[in-house]
Amino acid sequence: MVRRSGAITGLGNPDPELMNGQSTGDKSFDASINTCSKECYETFFKGTSLDFGGVDAGVDGSDIHIGIEPAYFGDNLRMITFAPNKNRCSYTTGHAFGYYGSGIRLKTKHYSEYIYDAKFKRFIDKWHPLLFSKERTISK
Repeated sequence: MVRRSGAITGLGNPDPELMNGQSTGDKSFDASINTCSKECYETFFKGTSLDFGGVDAGVDGSDIHIGIEPAYFGDNLRMITFAPNKNRCSYTTGHAFGYYGSGIRLKTKHYSEYIYDAKFKRFIDKWHPLLFSKERTISK
């Protein structure tokens, strides 16, 4: 997975990670997620105030999360969630009000709430069939 954070020190955010960066165990699937993450960075983050040179990614159950997770008080969250049901895919924004990026206040907008030609909707339309093909299942 593409990660922008460093080594785990045991100090910091008491909240669980939103994008854990763990492998799915399927090298082909991990490569697809990495490619999607790189395009996500290029499309949504490169050249913005959230340009850290890459994005976080992770698989949580059957959902795939890609974006920027806050590391400190006052940092912003931007996360795209791919779900098996395309209408459950979402774009989540937030702001950390606690130390080490904890206490995030979230706002989520789902795929069905976007207008037809939105950049987010085009991104989901391109990657959803590649990440959730019938022969691929997420094992976790």
